[in-house]
Amino acid sequence: MERVRGMPRNDWSKLKARLARTDFRRGKLLVGLDFDGVLSEITPHPADAALSPRTAQLLKALRGRSDTRLAIISGRGIGDLRRLVGLHGIFYSGNHGLQIRGPGLRWMHPEANEVDRAVWRGLEEGLKDIPGAIVEHKILGAAIHYRQVRPEHRRRLSGLVRAHHRSLSGRFRILPGKKIFDLRPALAWDKGRALDMIRQRLEPRFAWNAVFVGDDKTDEEAFLTLAGTALTVRVGRVSRSAAQYVIPGRSWVDHLLEELVRRPGAS
Repeated sequence: MERVRGMPRNDWSKLKARLARTDFRRGKLLVGLDFDGVLSEITPHPADAALSPRTAQLLKALRGRSDTRLAIISGRGIGDLRRLVGLHGIFYSGNHGLQIRGPGLRWMHPEANEVDRAVWRGLEEGLKDIPGAIVEHKILGAAIHYRQVRPEHRRRLSGLVRAHHRSLSGRFRILPGKKIFDLRPALAWDKGRALDMIRQRLEPRFAWNAVFVGDDKTDEEAFLTLAGTALTVRVGRVSRSAAQYVIPGRSWVDHLLEELVRRPGAS
């Protein structure tokens, strides 16, 4: 669990009041959502993640609104997101925003390249004798999960991951998250930039408000990118965040989605 310094924030009443203002109640809305920890509970193994029936129902209801567009923006690959969410006609952005697929949009960051699995072979060999360590291969990078690794082995795992990262000559960034190390291309890009790109493609231009909901340290970059241009929400027991609002747990995301489903909307 992420260490909490100070009293955890719960800005639900402030967030609800903000959503009640005319621009969000009546305007067109692009809703950007991370997956793990936002739409799904964090699970010991990434393959076990799933939407709850209620969350799936709310996403389907939002997709059905003509004044709302949905974007699932995650560190996972796009194929994985499509399988887990299962909705057509929405935007999916994988690898921390470096790839986007959706209505009228098929994009990959021009400086991102597919990574040969051999790049991670040395790391996998080193982690073989650490029970519970999982290396998740992605098209543009990798994630090392250690939620199931015993505490006495985690320092060694961290050392191996960081040493392998140094051996890659600056080609990748390392981003620590919730019992995970993400290794992704060293590019000036994040989930917030991906949401902005999607919003720029929506018609009519400049008519769409945006919301982004994330849950991890890796989402703080997106909150900073979107400062002043979108409503940002962090999920989790934290006292400090670059997001405008903090809600204390994943179940509160469903309350947020319910508010968005019920809004009167654009006339």
